Amino acid sequence: MTDTTTAPLDAAVAAALAELDQRSVPHPEALFLLGTGVGMLPASLKSNLRLPLGKLPGTPRAWHDVVLHVGELEGLAVWLVEDAPGPPEQGLHDAPGEAAWERGFPCWLAAAAGAGVCLITAAGHSLPDTSGRRVQPGALAVVRDHINLSGRTPLVGLSGSKLGPLFPDQSQLHDEELRKAALRRGKKLGVPVGEAVAACTPAPALETPAERRFWSKAGAEVAVQGLATPLHACAHAGLGVIVFVAVTDAGDGIQDVAEIVAQADKLSPAIEELATALAADLKKAARARGIDEDEG
Repeated sequence: MTDTTTAPLDAAVAAALAELDQRSVPHPEALFLLGTGVGMLPASLKSNLRLPLGKLPGTPRAWHDVVLHVGELEGLAVWLVEDAPGPPEQGLHDAPGEAAWERGFPCWLAAAAGAGVCLITAAGHSLPDTSGRRVQPGALAVVRDHINLSGRTPLVGLSGSKLGPLFPDQSQLHDEELRKAALRRGKKLGVPVGEAVAACTPAPALETPAERRFWSKAGAEVAVQGLATPLHACAHAGLGVIVFVAVTDAGDGIQDVAEIVAQADKLSPAIEELATALAADLKKAARARGIDEDEG
């Protein structure tokens, strides 16, 4: 007897995708999931189309007020989404009655629409290093690997999903060629940029000094809240990932959220400049992943 039951995630993605096709919304090569805000990037898009995600059937409530920006960035077909669903006091945690996968919904939707890569931006801070080295505040950290310390994953309950494997491999999640291109282009642009391992940390609280030391000893060089969910969603959906972390502070002493946000805002122009310069590399990576999938 064949099981014809459709997983809730798959049904939500199919409903939203059908509406996008009905509206003739162009499909993406890349998704930009921007935890630091969309900034001026929508104004840089050719043929910019704005569509509230709440207009799409199947979209989880957390994303109803988020706007999907669709267009071309230096020849790259891109979807831009601000990664800020729900109120800040929720701390990026599921609301009562919300399925774990709902917070990663745009990743699955973009992948189903044809995207091959996802560029994620976030704010974070440097962690102390026993050797005395640290990612300096005011720089962009390009994530080469991550440690999920958040205790969260959007993959709970997805055994019936056809959109990805139950246990996705994350060993190749962070695209090495994209990372090299970002470092190379950042240097050429004069944007301070370096590599880092990210600790994906829980929210909504700033961590203790002991936690910072512990995460550093575990191999992390920057700490970022809310990063685990999109990374796991991208891994399951088959998207390659490049992550830019705006390093706002040195991660020691007393911390202030308002100051962290202000410092992240100062780095927004550098993020936008580097993301734009990386458009050709993102297109190449997206097409390479499409070819690999066809061959597989």
